[in-house]
Amino acid sequence: MNVAINNLGYRPWNRQRTQQLLRPFVVARGGISLVLKRKWLRLLLLVAWIPVLVPAFGIFAFEYASTEPGLQRSIVRFVSLPLGHPELGDLIQSNPEQARHDVWALLILTYFRIPQLFAMVALTGMIAPLLVSYDIRTKAYLMYFSRPLTPLQYVLGKSAVIWYFLAVIITVPALLLYLLGILLSPDFSVIGETYDIPLRVLAASVVLVIPTTMLAVLYSSLTAESRYATFAWFATWVMGFVAYQFLTFSSMRAAHRPRRRQRGPMDWEAMGVDLDRWRPLSPFHMLGKVESWIFGIDSTPGSIMPSVVVLSLITGVGLFVIHRRIKGRLSV
Repeated sequence: MNVAINNLGYRPWNRQRTQQLLRPFVVARGGISLVLKRKWLRLLLLVAWIPVLVPAFGIFAFEYASTEPGLQRSIVRFVSLPLGHPELGDLIQSNPEQARHDVWALLILTYFRIPQLFAMVALTGMIAPLLVSYDIRTKAYLMYFSRPLTPLQYVLGKSAVIWYFLAVIITVPALLLYLLGILLSPDFSVIGETYDIPLRVLAASVVLVIPTTMLAVLYSSLTAESRYATFAWFATWVMGFVAYQFLTFSSMRAAHRPRRRQRGPMDWEAMGVDLDRWRPLSPFHMLGKVESWIFGIDSTPGSIMPSVVVLSLITGVGLFVIHRRIKGRLSV
């Protein structure tokens, strides 16, 4: 009687392997498919698109302001008061053609800064803590590294999951806003005036996505309990924002405190306020400084270099620590 002998050892892989550069995308594809199975996340992605209606209306109002005085007054008020650029509001009334580039850039920057930054924080806080901490807790990383995958490829693949979803709620809507402006314009000659805006959108997306993703994945790699990583992520944003606001504006001289909203930019230096001193404490304000500079709308004093340096350190140190954590797990 012949008995089958099962080979339980390692067997060679005779099929074609995925190229080195494409292996992170394999990891990312699996993570994206798992995340999309959650109904609440698909709903959040839809809700995150709602704020795009505000800058879309602003572009519509600007392009039709010449024929509708009511729309012109609306866009002038919106640019002058909530967005704090009264000089641009005056330019809209005197020379709309010359104001087009700055108006589009300001509206798209507003989409980056306020609604989509909060959507980014919420979405990343729900996805990122599960990416590495869940693999550590369930030892699923052993399955990843049973294949020809390096720790760096693993980190890039996990990060690409977040990059994908942030591009869906930030970069794609911003580019569609630009396309909307082109379609609403009187002719396609405006492309020559605004051709750099898509490039600025891509640059601002990189500045927003790369450091924040690395910080979120770093928190996820430091613990096997995803709830701790979630708490650390949201605490960084909330406490950083509060600390910056308190430390920066508590030094404002009482005699210079504005009793009503003034027209025009604030003279913070005369009020005894240093907007840059405590900026590295707050990711929100660091990103805002760099993004405003990228779009050419930065109206606050001070250099962007401290923010650039801190964001670069977050990216570099985060990648180094994550890589060491993963290698340490594999060497146990």
